[in-house]
Amino acid sequence: MNKFFNKTLSKFEEIVLSYSIILMAIVLIGSVISRSLFNSSWTFAEEVGQSLVIIVTFMGVGYGARKARHISMSAVFDLLSDKYKKIFMYVISSVTSVSMFYLAYLGLQYTLKVQSLGRVTPALRIPMYLIIAVVPIGFFLGAIEYARIFIVNIKEKDVYISSEMTARGSNEETEESVSLCAGGKDQEV
Repeated sequence: MNKFFNKTLSKFEEIVLSYSIILMAIVLIGSVISRSLFNSSWTFAEEVGQSLVIIVTFMGVGYGARKARHISMSAVFDLLSDKYKKIFMYVISSVTSVSMFYLAYLGLQYTLKVQSLGRVTPALRIPMYLIIAVVPIGFFLGAIEYARIFIVNIKEKDVYISSEMTARGSNEETEESVSLCAGGKDQEV
């Protein structure tokens, strides 16, 4: 059940993120071409671009945490022994999860406030709360992912930096990608 949930959620986030980026590129490039060739830009292009940036940013929070592609300050973490790395991950994942749950709550409050005001976008007349609703959803998914990292670190012996990746796995992947960039697996960097 847990693997099914993780795979389904990951696939959903991948679809939303990839199609949002593709759509953003099409709309914004199309508007530039239209402005250059026909002296008329699309009135909705900026609005759609801003909305898609919000979607990509906040839907990407949980996805980045799941794939261990989030911002991290690993200089201190990498120097620690496994015992202290584990403690570090307990603190990092629990504080981040609680913080994101709180931000999701604040985002939901803001979304409800915007909905009560009845604001709409200028060109397409889309209710603003539908766009802003992505913020609490993204924070909520990120909070769940950090809670999962905390739980995985309690259950497993290895140190997990995401629910899918151990601290050792990320180091091996980084070393492999560096050697591949240098021209092959056998070449030293």
